[in-house]
Amino acid sequence: MISLVRYLAVDVFRGQRYLAPLLVFLGVMGMLFSSDAGQPLEAYSGSSALLYPIAAWMAVVVATSEDVVRREITVVSAGGWSRVLTAAALVSVLFALAMALLAAVWPVVTNPHPYTAGEFFVGLAAHTGCALLGVGVGLMFARPVFDSIGRTVLAVFSVVVLTYPLGRATPLGWVLDALGHNRASLSLLGTVAVGVALVSAAVVAGVRRA
Repeated sequence: MISLVRYLAVDVFRGQRYLAPLLVFLGVMGMLFSSDAGQPLEAYSGSSALLYPIAAWMAVVVATSEDVVRREITVVSAGGWSRVLTAAALVSVLFALAMALLAAVWPVVTNPHPYTAGEFFVGLAAHTGCALLGVGVGLMFARPVFDSIGRTVLAVFSVVVLTYPLGRATPLGWVLDALGHNRASLSLLGTVAVGVALVSAAVVAGVRRA
């Protein structure tokens, strides 16, 4: 499994399609924290809201890095779709966790308000939860669930856009509500748990669809 994860990660880096979501992420982060972003936890709300669609985008990049023929060869060589999809999920999660860590550290360095260790870990949990939700959404509609990249993009875009107006009816809303009121909440851990479940469900759905 480690060699398969390494192979998929190298393939993503070689394709360079990851640069688009990464550069959007870095650019918007720079704008969000170019001046006083507010109180510590409140400042995390913008970057958490940003990380959700970026992680979904990155997951789609990972899941579709190979063309159909190469993916079929990888599936045969790896021993089945379950191993390939699990590896793709792990690579997507690693990308998402790296961005979550960066998003949690960024305001600690740039925001004029001091951060305690507790506030940093609350922010890290919030970003981790939003990132995992994004990965789950991205993988849920990627190959082999949808073979067409157009259908994948449309489905992921629709779900992401519709999530925000639903507010606290969604795990993303739990995070944004807690951070927006500058308070910690157990719902942040609930969001992480839902994110893990969603990523796992996406892998299972992909295996069944294949």
